[in-house]
Amino acid sequence: MKSWRLYVLVPMVFLFGLPTYTLAAGATATQVVTIKVEPFAVISLVDTGGENSTWLVVDGAAITTGSKELEWTTNLEGMKVVVQSNLATDQQDYTLRVRAVSLNSKGTSKGWVIVNEQPSNLITGITREIGGCCLQYDALPKISEKAGRQEHIITYTITE
Repeated sequence: MKSWRLYVLVPMVFLFGLPTYTLAAGATATQVVTIKVEPFAVISLVDTGGENSTWLVVDGAAITTGSKELEWTTNLEGMKVVVQSNLATDQQDYTLRVRAVSLNSKGTSKGWVIVNEQPSNLITGITREIGGCCLQYDALPKISEKAGRQEHIITYTITE
């Protein structure tokens, strides 16, 4: 009776075990990988040497100084860089202006821009790029203003 089980067991293992091994040896697996790139736009001041300030000295006539470098990266189209100050125009003893020079961008500099509490377009037409520029500042004294010191907190934003 035991030999009968052996005769049945060997063909069963061969019939059911071998096809499983054969299928496993030639099996493949597939996977769908989806890459999703979110829209992004970042901006920063570079080469600041740890300092995030610029000094302008004004004595009778406008003074222009070269300053920091601005860099941005975006994968969006139709972006712009805007600039604004924490001080409103009526709080300023001097008219502060800035412009983007040495532009490394597909965008267009808007030239000298007055900096106040309202965002002003500095560079327009930025599209899918890693770009940058140097910043130049200009301060014009208002006629009736006395000597003194004034600090602006300038914010640069890349936006649509």
